[in-house]
Parts: sequence; structure tokens; C-alpha cells
Amino acid sequence: MDKKIILVTGATSGLGREEARAFLKQGHTVVLHGRNRDKALTVQKELITETGNSEVEVLIADLESLASVKRMTEEFTAKYDRLDVLVNNAGNQYGGTWAATAEGHEKTMTVNLFAPVLLSLLLIDSLKKSRHGRIVTVSSASHAQGGRPYLGDIELKDHYSYIRAYGLSKLYVIWAMRALRKHLSAQGVESIDVNTTHPGMAKSSLGETDQRPWLLRPVFALAYLFGTSTEKGAQPTIHAATAPEIEGLSDRYYGPKGEKKVSERYYTPENEKAVWDYCLKVLDPYLS
Repeated sequence: MDKKIILVTGATSGLGREEARAFLKQGHTVVLHGRNRDKALTVQKELITETGNSEVEVLIADLESLASVKRMTEEFTAKYDRLDVLVNNAGNQYGGTWAATAEGHEKTMTVNLFAPVLLSLLLIDSLKKSRHGRIVTVSSASHAQGGRPYLGDIELKDHYSYIRAYGLSKLYVIWAMRALRKHLSAQGVESIDVNTTHPGMAKSSLGETDQRPWLLRPVFALAYLFGTSTEKGAQPTIHAATAPEIEGLSDRYYGPKGEKKVSERYYTPENEKAVWDYCLKVLDPYLS
């Protein structure tokens, strides 16, 4: 087996925890990211007991803070000489009104778009040291449900809604990962695969449920009731991260039933570039 070092964000619950458990059972080393240290350390102990694999470490960062994301990458590179797989699993939904992080950016876009792009860029050198690296980013089937993009207002200060913010963040992160693959190719880096996944209607604790618009709460309750297990929802990401037969493939989008097509209704190369350029503008203070 090709033993890998795998960093999983949002790995203390739901899909991320299941992904980390699967990677440990496969015999890999897992770096488990969480926001709360006590919870992360508890999950670390649980996973060791469940899998019999003690090669699981903990990193703490608040993905609502891009400065915190940068600190986490510095901690990772100080400890590990390479990274084989980065799993950008963490994501969130917020409330019915526009809200900013302490750094001044819309929360949904920060966690679902800016943080995974920043993490990916800052860990490129570590991934290049792998025999063959992979970046796997969890998107959502909701990427097709956010409506028309507002590329002059990517953070939705004037066009915010709960559904739009989440759907567009998941669309934009697909475009950003495609742009990242082009960015790597332009640098002559072909040894890092970049793909996205979606978990289907999997049960998870996604979102700040107490802040959801009232009219949507019954919809989410029903979706959770009839949703699939986290074990099933995690499978596309586990596959994209470790399946040997897809090594060397990029720009793929995997779901519970295999490779899927991304909704291209609003895609153009110009729109992709607009999102990528905006991400680089936001992330510039953290990339030096």
C-alpha cells in the first residue's frame, strides 16, 4: 500500500470524521483539523480506538479566520516533510442575513471558498514533495441551486440570501479548483490532482441551524430525516483521495453514484477567472 499523509478539514464530526476514520482504517496517517481543541482531542482518541491506527494528529484552526488558516499551514509544514492528500471537507451555512467575519469577509464565502483555496495554495510546496499529490474539495449538488452569479458582488453584500450564498459558494469553489489546476499547469506542476466531490443528501450537522430562516427549517428537517448515512456520503471523497485507479485525473466531480457532471449553466472561462482573481485579491495578505 502507498501509505499517505492526509490532512482533513472539518474532521471532528459528520462527513469529515467518517473520512478520517476510513483513511486510518486504510493504514494512512491522518492530520485531523478541528476548531475546538478539546473536541478534536476527544475525536482523536475515539478514532484510535475504532481503527487501531494511532497515526492521527490534531491541528486547530478557525476557518472563519484566514490568518488562522495560515497559522495552521505553518504548523503543518513545521512537522511534516510532505503532504500526499489535502481534503478540503469543512463547509458551513449561516443565517438569513449577511454577516462578516472578524476580517471583514462574508462568512459563507470565507469558509466554503476562500479558506480551501488559501489552504490549497499554502500547501502546494508540501504536495509537490509527494510522489503524487491530490487536492480533494467537497462541494455540493447545491452548486446548481444558487442562481445567477453576481461577479461584481461575489461576497453578496447587495444580493445576499441563505440559499444563494451557500449555492454560489459551492459553485465558485468548483471553478476555483479548476483555476487552481490551470495555475499549477502553468507552473509546470502535473503531479498534483485537483478534484471536487459531493456527498449527496447525507446526514450532517452542517449549518448554524438556529439561524436558518424559519420557512426553511422544516425542509432541512425532512432532508435530514430521509438523508443517507455519513458513511455513504463520505465515499466520493474517500474515493477521490485514495483510489489508485484515478491517479493522474483532474477536474473530475465525484458523487455517491460515481463521476458526475457539474452544472455548466453559468460557466464561462471569464467567470471562472473572475472568481479566481477575486480569491487571489482577498488572499494576497496571507500568501506572502
